[in-house]
Amino acid sequence: MPTQDQLMIVVERRDDTAVVRCAGEVDLATVGALRAKLQEIQVDGPSRLVLVLDEVTFMDSLGLGALIGAYKRARVLQTSMVLVCTSRPVLNVLRATSLDRVFRIHDDLDDALAGELV
Repeated sequence: MPTQDQLMIVVERRDDTAVVRCAGEVDLATVGALRAKLQEIQVDGPSRLVLVLDEVTFMDSLGLGALIGAYKRARVLQTSMVLVCTSRPVLNVLRATSLDRVFRIHDDLDDALAGELV
């Protein structure tokens, strides 16, 4: 598990899907790494991006901005992006900002991988 002020990002490829698992805090100190990794992955060209946020313990507005940027990039590239999230702090922020209505959010990775491309 990452220490405070750290974000661990692990990328796994499954066919034409990139699964990105994040653990730790997404804030001013770590958002740059997340933003760069998501951009790098999306430019590589998988048709689907699944972002797993179950182990994210904190996300501020900069983290939300990184998610929105990746979502917009997915739309421009005509690809799919979904979230897997059971983290209460992250879900609370998504709900408070109504972004839970923008992102397709799944409870587990299997559901996200089985879901249709949208």
